[in-house]
Amino acid sequence: MFLAAEGLPPLEDEEREYIRALYLDHYQALRSYVCNLRFTEDAAEDWLQETFLIAMRRIEALRACNNPRAYLMQVLRNVIGYHLRSMKYAADLVEKLRNGPEEYRDEPDPETLYRGLVSDRDLRLLLRFYLEGRSQKELASELGIDLNTCKKRIQRAKERLRAAMKKDGLL
Repeated sequence: MFLAAEGLPPLEDEEREYIRALYLDHYQALRSYVCNLRFTEDAAEDWLQETFLIAMRRIEALRACNNPRAYLMQVLRNVIGYHLRSMKYAADLVEKLRNGPEEYRDEPDPETLYRGLVSDRDLRLLLRFYLEGRSQKELASELGIDLNTCKKRIQRAKERLRAAMKKDGLL
């Protein structure tokens, strides 16, 4: 058995080989699709990794379909759509808080809203990534850390914020 990634069920050798074959057969086509949409290399890579993680989670459905490339392409489109909606929501919220109607100006800014739930370091990292739209590569460079370390810090900070919000009954 092979544990593919944190949070994923263990994969049997046969399943692991199936995913590996799909990756080798379809990665370039999926990557070309994302790159033709003119997104950054970092965004493309993140979305492709997420697509294959979802494929691993849903391996039975993937194996049951007649056209794995079409299945993976639809998963990729859904991943991109989710991220674009999240980015738009965050940008719209910031705009409303800064420049919107008077009712929104009285709302606390996100930093004030989430202060105390996680460390200042975690909060600054999350705000810079999600609200300011900084890429993981930019943040890694600014912080003087490896890109993978930056990705992990963002993931862990998000997990700590989610846990704190659940604990306080905010989620």
